[in-house]
Amino acid sequence: MTKTINSKKLIIILMIILISIASIISPLKTFCADETMIEISEDLNNSIIDELDNIDFSAFNEVLVEFQNKNTNIFSIENIKDKVYSIISGENAISYSSFFASIFSIFIDLILKYLPLLSVIIAIGVISNLLSGAKSNFSEKSTNNLVHLVCFLSVCILMIGMITNLIKTTSSSIGSMVGQINVLFPILLTLMVGIGANASAGVFQPIVAIISTYVADFFNYFIIPLFMASFVFNIITNLSDNIKLDKFNSFISSLFKWSVGLVFTLFFAIMTIQGISGGTFDSLSIRTTKYTIKSYIPIMGGYLSDGMDLILSSSILIKNAVGLVGILVIITTILSPLLEIVVFSLMLKLVSAILQPMNNNKTSNFLMSISKSITMLSSAIIAIGFMYLISIGLVMTTSNVVM
Repeated sequence: MTKTINSKKLIIILMIILISIASIISPLKTFCADETMIEISEDLNNSIIDELDNIDFSAFNEVLVEFQNKNTNIFSIENIKDKVYSIISGENAISYSSFFASIFSIFIDLILKYLPLLSVIIAIGVISNLLSGAKSNFSEKSTNNLVHLVCFLSVCILMIGMITNLIKTTSSSIGSMVGQINVLFPILLTLMVGIGANASAGVFQPIVAIISTYVADFFNYFIIPLFMASFVFNIITNLSDNIKLDKFNSFISSLFKWSVGLVFTLFFAIMTIQGISGGTFDSLSIRTTKYTIKSYIPIMGGYLSDGMDLILSSSILIKNAVGLVGILVIITTILSPLLEIVVFSLMLKLVSAILQPMNNNKTSNFLMSISKSITMLSSAIIAIGFMYLISIGLVMTTSNVVM
């Protein structure tokens, strides 16, 4: 009986000791795990800082200077490197209050920019209406035709100046985007090579060259001249009732749509297929390398493999952050000219609607047709920007599969 009691006491004591040891070890394990996570986080942060210091963002920062000079820095990006690091740190990439304030400011500035000229057009329409009702020694029809012709030519002269300004803005925006492509993609492709995505980098390099040369030249030397031809045809069509070039305008519109659609289809088909195949090859290659290091290097293989994961992680974070900043920059580049074209088109339609009741049909139809043709310019900007954005997105996502 005594032996049974003693054995029970011994079991109880052993259980108490085991519980005490477990309660001591558990916090130690938690503490060690926390310490490990902190060390990994610090190592990753140090690796990111070291890689950022080795990247030259000076050429990319010059784009920001251009935004500051034009007051179009809608995302308030002051320095590319600082913005990249803030995104990696988890800060919001977009300041919405600054974004909407900048958009509103640009919108008001554009209205004030075009309001005086469009007011002059309305004034010309009013004068034309008043003069056409005045008595004359000539026949009433001849007088009306002469008055409307003079007023229409005056409006054409004003429109030529404004359209020339829009063409320069469009061409400048395309040139700015090409410059950004030539600055941003070498950084992204270098980071891709750094994480072992050599095949993807090799695929994207010629595609980037295609965007910055052939596609940009296509819009500069084909689409913009198409718009200029449409503008001239609109002037001639409304200049005389005996000359009709509506079919030419219809042909130009169809040619524009088919040309842009064909370029888009070919570009995205080639880029998507090549990007996916390159990413798959890179994924298999990097995983094979990591397995080889871990399996065939004695003792240190596991540590080297883990260190490789750390380097890859930091490079991928930087690459994606740089890509996101590039997306913000390209959106900033295309928004200002797009807003200008949209505001100008809407104001033309408003002026056309105002002139129609004044019996200025030629001027009214001319302004309405111009407002429709301007979509060619906005489409050129959107097309280049969209190709740019898709290219960045594929670079950001394709090479991530190596992990």
